[in-house]
Amino acid sequence: MATAPRSIKITLINAKGLNIPDKRHMALRDFRSTHADVVLLQETHFEAGKAPQLHDLKFPVGFFTNSTAGKVCGTDVLLSRDFPLTVTDTKLDQDGRYTFVKGSLGGQSYTFASIYLPNRKQHKVLRSLLRTLADFQEGIVLIGGDINLPLDACLDTSRGITSIPHSVLRQTHSALDSHRLIDCWRATHPTTRDYTCYSPPHQSYSRLDCMFLPFGHLHLLESVDIGPMTWSDHHPVQLTLNSPLVRPKDRNWRLNETLLNDPMIRQTLQQYFTENTTHDTSPQILWEAHKAVIRGYLMQQGSIKKKKTHPSKRHTYPTHSRTGEVPQTLCGRHSLRGASGASLRTEHILIQSCPKSLPHYSPGLTRAW
Repeated sequence: MATAPRSIKITLINAKGLNIPDKRHMALRDFRSTHADVVLLQETHFEAGKAPQLHDLKFPVGFFTNSTAGKVCGTDVLLSRDFPLTVTDTKLDQDGRYTFVKGSLGGQSYTFASIYLPNRKQHKVLRSLLRTLADFQEGIVLIGGDINLPLDACLDTSRGITSIPHSVLRQTHSALDSHRLIDCWRATHPTTRDYTCYSPPHQSYSRLDCMFLPFGHLHLLESVDIGPMTWSDHHPVQLTLNSPLVRPKDRNWRLNETLLNDPMIRQTLQQYFTENTTHDTSPQILWEAHKAVIRGYLMQQGSIKKKKTHPSKRHTYPTHSRTGEVPQTLCGRHSLRGASGASLRTEHILIQSCPKSLPHYSPGLTRAW
């Protein structure tokens, strides 16, 4: 089978708590829909020793750091089954501030780091974890996390100012420079104003979620974008890296078996055999011919059903994304409220669909899955 190069897709997002089963389901479904290979999570708020499960068939492997202080902090690295990284070592912080994972793929070593900095004295924690990472890392290093400060107050905040002391900002830049780390999004969007989270008390947007690559590996960066806000109060950051992976040029189609529950579709399938069964057509030819015809029909019906099932979600995402860009120039109070309203509508749509996707779900059920 012919193959083509395949990039590594990394998603970064601050979850703001994943103890609710519905929210975990929404998160995993979102990661599947974006075809993420690696997911870097912050603020999972899992309690050490009592963490619920966060995995499914698409993301069977995860490495979690849960704080011993309770349901605070927490960083995770999830690996997709389509990303065959051979993990060689991990390093987990007992305070839930970082999760380091390293391994090899196609003869190339990779290190992924999910970090979460406090909202005070960020530079001190950053220096400490970067020193720890320097002793741990191998190969290509990608760091992603919520650093809880804007690296450039003028461009990374909607108001153009920040309450973070200048000395903290300066020393944070110094720590990044000493390890030759480059802010990937700013490197590809040098003058763009875009943000990853909204603060209702301050009625302002900020870009606090960042991904970093060492300068020597910056040539591997293909793209980095800020996605629409969906199930979390932070926007995801989505990055693609050049890699030794390959993919088939032609995708394999799989039958959506739920379509067979539709009486009209079953009737159409039966009608095909009724109309095409003749005395001069052998059963073998009829059977082989039906595969192409029925596959095309089922693909069409699956697409129609999907559009009917999720019309609101398809419209809510783009609207919210555009609303989130309003404050980049001059943001008014109504614009900010509109962005929050779009986020709530999106979350409501996603929550409504959760029970339909979880056969074992019933209201009030708190089962960890």
